[in-house]
Amino acid sequence: MDKAILKTLVYADIFDYPLTLREVHKWLIGKKANLRQVEKALGKKDLLVSKRRYRERQSAIYFKKAKFISLFLKIIPWIKLVGVSGSLAMNNAGKKDDIDLFLVITKNRLWISRLLALGLLSLTGQRRKVGDKGKKIAGKLCLNIFLEEDCLEQKTKDIYLAHEVLQMKVLWQRDDIYSRYLSDNEWVFRFLPNWTSGQDLRFMNNDLRIKNHKSKIVNHKSLIDYIESLTKWFQLKIMQRPKGMERIEDGALYFHPQDVREKILKLYKQKLAGLDK
Repeated sequence: MDKAILKTLVYADIFDYPLTLREVHKWLIGKKANLRQVEKALGKKDLLVSKRRYRERQSAIYFKKAKFISLFLKIIPWIKLVGVSGSLAMNNAGKKDDIDLFLVITKNRLWISRLLALGLLSLTGQRRKVGDKGKKIAGKLCLNIFLEEDCLEQKTKDIYLAHEVLQMKVLWQRDDIYSRYLSDNEWVFRFLPNWTSGQDLRFMNNDLRIKNHKSKIVNHKSLIDYIESLTKWFQLKIMQRPKGMERIEDGALYFHPQDVREKILKLYKQKLAGLDK
């Protein structure tokens, strides 16, 4: 138990993110346990600090903003889920941070949906643009991840991506796609067996709207397929060469210019090695 708790605290420490008792239990790495067992092992230590409280307050502001602006994306019928990822998903956002969005898209509608989503965010004036830095990115929305509904499973399986999968918070969804996302990534529970969502998803579904569009979408399928191919060609033509963790795959787009994953895993292994000395 002690080693599992140390692993969990070491991982959180990399992000300068102190954990509460319940969060140590929720994110406990590699060991199934109840809350009482974790509390006993910790000796009821209080892990809250002033930086944590500040970031929680800032995150609440940014989360409300993300939730409001994400409603504009409901206009696009092929978007099945919009969620927040990154530091905001863990209530750990600073005032200078941007807001990372995670989208699940209907099969074969990724590129047209991305183009429309970028256009809508640009109209709100809240889109983070390529090349923006410093104050320009504060509170702006960045479309970081697009996954088509049949490409939800993360191919790389490690503690970092297990956290990324489970940290994502749903802003709204259609067709209960979030349950499919968790099911397709069931491997994450080998790393974090105590995790529970903590979100009430009953009012985040918007099934009626997508059903109303289905007949029209089927009738114009060939035209939309052509537009999908055209928008894919256009966007690939103007995109910069991928770097860091940026990846362009069939049915999936990842836009993380800095390879944070490798850095985090390296630090995590180093800190774990220090515990054994």
